[in-house]
Formats: sequence, structure tokens, C-alpha cells
Amino acid sequence: MARPNNNVTATEVLFLDQGWTDEDRQTFYYLSQGSELLPYHWFLALEQSDSDELFRADQHMKKLGYIPQQPDKNRNPDGLPIGFVKHEDPAKVSYNIKKEFLGRTYDKEEYPATNIWLGMTCSNCHTSEINYKGSLIRIDGGSSHADHEGFLTQLIKSLQATTSNPDKMSRFAHRVLDPNWNQGEQEALKDRVMAYTEVLDKQLLKLNKGNVPYGHGRLDAFGAILNRICATALDMPENQRPADAPVSYPFLWTSPQLDWVQYNSSAGNPINRNVGEVMGIYSHLKLTGTAATGQFTSTVNLQNLDRLEAYIEKLKAPAWPAEQLGKIDPAKVALGKRLYAQNCAKCHHIRDTAGNFPMTKDVVAGKQFVTTVSDTPLNEIRTDPQMVQNFLGHKAKPGVLREFLEPKEVQAQEEIPRALLLRAAVKEVIKHKLTEAGLQGKELDEAVLRLNRSRTDPFVNPPVSLMSTYKARPLNGIWATAPFLHNGSVPNLYQLLLPEDQRMKTFFVGSNEFDPRQVGFRTDKGVKFDTALKGNLNTGHSGPGFTQTRKEDGTYRDYTDQERWALIEYMKTLL
Repeated sequence: MARPNNNVTATEVLFLDQGWTDEDRQTFYYLSQGSELLPYHWFLALEQSDSDELFRADQHMKKLGYIPQQPDKNRNPDGLPIGFVKHEDPAKVSYNIKKEFLGRTYDKEEYPATNIWLGMTCSNCHTSEINYKGSLIRIDGGSSHADHEGFLTQLIKSLQATTSNPDKMSRFAHRVLDPNWNQGEQEALKDRVMAYTEVLDKQLLKLNKGNVPYGHGRLDAFGAILNRICATALDMPENQRPADAPVSYPFLWTSPQLDWVQYNSSAGNPINRNVGEVMGIYSHLKLTGTAATGQFTSTVNLQNLDRLEAYIEKLKAPAWPAEQLGKIDPAKVALGKRLYAQNCAKCHHIRDTAGNFPMTKDVVAGKQFVTTVSDTPLNEIRTDPQMVQNFLGHKAKPGVLREFLEPKEVQAQEEIPRALLLRAAVKEVIKHKLTEAGLQGKELDEAVLRLNRSRTDPFVNPPVSLMSTYKARPLNGIWATAPFLHNGSVPNLYQLLLPEDQRMKTFFVGSNEFDPRQVGFRTDKGVKFDTALKGNLNTGHSGPGFTQTRKEDGTYRDYTDQERWALIEYMKTLL
């Protein structure tokens, strides 16, 4: 197999103390969840569409926002970027599960003859790096800079270029088939590549296409997941909706300890959340048919998802690396702390003197959870509403999932909120996986409870009122998570503290060059972000208690610049 032309200069990476060992980190980077995007050896052999350089070359993957890595014989033998993994699945099983994904007219003879697939795992979207004056700082669990939509677009374009260019096809075939290459096998391979590329183009790009590009660091994961369930897996194309509400990849530390996760508090129990997540990054499932024909079978790996959750439970927020990014000013911190307590802490909680965040009053299996705040209505917070509106407003016909819907009273409705269809599908996929493992009755229920980390109601299924706005969570480690607001529409903390009409209307994203003063990334190069476009609004989180503080007479005024810099300095210290 040819090696990629990797000419990225190796730079020593600084790993901050986030509670992980090197072994933890490598396992998190490369443990398969059951994702199957493309035959593994196709990806290793694929060239870029406009050159004979390999698609996976470090420079190319870095340009797309991924983090190149050196080969590791145990975890990553082919030197793939963080979050790209090798997944093994028997071809026969894989084909049966993918029938709806492949489509009714797909010829089984053209299905890739492989048991080894390229997939993605959590770290693909939840690992980042900061570059400052030659120092490269890894943020585990951070918000990735990946341009996932761009990756898929270029991947499909490169596959199409391969089958349309005889020289490319010959080189590709020799790499994939060697030492068993012959012309007949090359032609058969070409047919398989063409057929599978057509499926990827239809199911991953065209199905989810919106009018506004996601760009670096964003994805409409819910839109893609819900289309995958409601349109593809149910084999009901009329259930498709535009995936046009991209959000930033959320940072992971403290997430397992929160009462609710997702930007609109739409998830509580971890295994349901994680199974839904891997459905968005190319695991496959079968929802049609009956138990006898494999209904609810999937490629999801529950055991590995449980292991990944355990690593995230250990993950700590990164502390500001003063040696690399500059010392923190104690006087500014003192002023910022007072301002934060007066204006920010009521929503974005901080630790008490004992080091604890405010916890829920309810106790479940001896556990309490870190409280988030979701009581500011959307019309008051006024940040871009697209994600919440899509999540709650998009409905679909339930098809074969009707009898599995909860609560029971919704089963009679012609169209159901798509989020409830996702909840039903995930529940039955988990149940089927555990049944396959031989669990029944009480043992099955106990296994589900364990996978849910002993969570039960009221911390499992959130009410609609909770999902109707965006939650506020503790801002520990916030310095490492730019850009800001749920849709990434504000590039740095300084801009966030300005009144909304003074914020940048356009800026550029994609650079990992850090600005430790404003606390964000370089905004003058990369891909243009226009806040006037649908889903990109940078409005809201402005006014009293947000960008203004109370005067002695009880009225509000804008922060002074001195106060903004003080707040930023204080937020650098939050852990």
C-alpha cells in the first residue's frame, strides 16, 4: 500500500492535565462505535479529485480541520487523523442492515466485498488543537475545527473522479487489489465504487443539504440523525427535512455530570444519547421488517460506547496554560469575578468554596447532577432559533415505529415529532443489542439501567418546555471552546460581551491560530462566516445581565472596555 505524501512539519504537542493517561487518550481517539462510512482500503487508496496525492495525506486532512497523527501499530496502524477508525463487520451482516440505506434498486452484487470499514468515533468532532506562536496545545474533549460537510463533499468528488479517470482508476485498483489485480477485477471494483458513491451522494449529502454551508467547526447533527431515522431507515422519503440548523461541536468535559445535555436539553440518559450520536456518524440500523427479518439490528457497538462514556466521565476542563498563552492578571480577575457573580452566575454556575457546582435537588440511585439553566425563554435570550424550531417543529409519519412510540397517546397521531421517533428507534436498537447478547427480563432491565449510569426519571426524558430554549451550563474551560453561542456565530469572548449591534457581522473560520487577548481564533483567514444568513444569527445574549451591568440606581449600562477585559480574564480561570 502506498504511503501518503505527508509533509506537515512535526510539532511537539502540549497535552494539558485533563485527567487522562496516554492510554486513555489513544483509546478515545480510535475506539470504534460501529460507524461504517466507506470500505477501509478504499479510503487508504483514494486520491484527491484534482491531483494524484492521496486523499488522506496529512496536509489535505489538516486543511479540512482534522488532526493528523503518526501511525501506531496498536491503535492506528495506518496513521489516520484523530477520530477516523477501523471497524470490522461481516459483509453479509452489514449488507442486510444497510438495505434501506442502499436503496431499493441497489444491486447486491455491487456491494463492497469487505469486512473492514472506515468509521468515525467521538474524538472526530470532540478534539481540538490551539496554535499560538509555535506552541501546539491539544484540547481533549474540545470543539473540533473539522469541516465535516466539506470532507464529505470532497470525498464523494474524489470517488467520482476516480471512476471517471482511467489513470486514477488504475492506480486506485492496484492499491486496493494488489497482489490480486487483474483487469476484470478492476472493472468489477469500478462498478462497486460507482454504485456505493451514488448512495453516499444521495444519503449523506443531498438528503441533508441546506442553503447555508456548515463550514469549519459546525454540523447539523440532529438534522442528519433525524433524516437518517425518519426518511432513510423507515424507507419513507417524504419524512426528509432540510438539515439547516448547524451548531458548534459541544465540549465534553462535565457533560456526564450535567442534568441535561445537548444545546436544548434534549437528552439525559447517556446510552440513548450516544447511540443517537453514532447514528449521525454512519452506524447503520434496520427499522423495517419484523423481528424475524432483523428489525432493530444495527452496527452500533454498545460495549465500546459504554467505554467511551467512562473516559468522558474522567475528563476534566483544561486549565489556562499561562506559560504558553500568558500570565493571568490577578487585579483583572478580582474585578471580573465580581461582575460575573452579579450578572452571569445565575445561569452559568460556578463552583462553591468546596469546589462543587450547584446540584439537583432530586437524587437518583444516590446521585445528584450538576444543574443547568433552561428557564430563559427563546424570545428573551434571542439567540438564533433555527435549531430549536427544527427540533420541535419538524414532524414525520411514524411508519413501523408507531407501535413503539411513547407516550402511548401519540400513537394515534398521523405525524409525530421526529424527536420522538428517534427516541423510539434508539430504545429498540439498544434492547435488541442486549437481547442478542442473551439478556431477558430483569437482566435486560438491569443492563439498560447500568448503561444509563443509573439514571431514571426525572433525568431521562425531558419535557417539551425544557427543550424549547437553549440551556446554560457551567463555563469551566470556556477559554478553549471558541467560537461562541450554540451556532458558533461569535468568534471570541470579547465580541460576546459587546452589544449585539456592535458584533462582527462577518468573519473567517477554520484557523486554529489562537488570540489569547480576545480569547478566540484568528478571524482574518479561512472560510467566510456571514451572520446574516439563516441559522447564522449572532443576535441575543445581549442587554441587561448579558452585555450590561446594573448601576447603583437600578438601571443598566453597557460594560466598559475595562470591565469586558476583566470578565475575560476571570473566565480564563474557570475550572
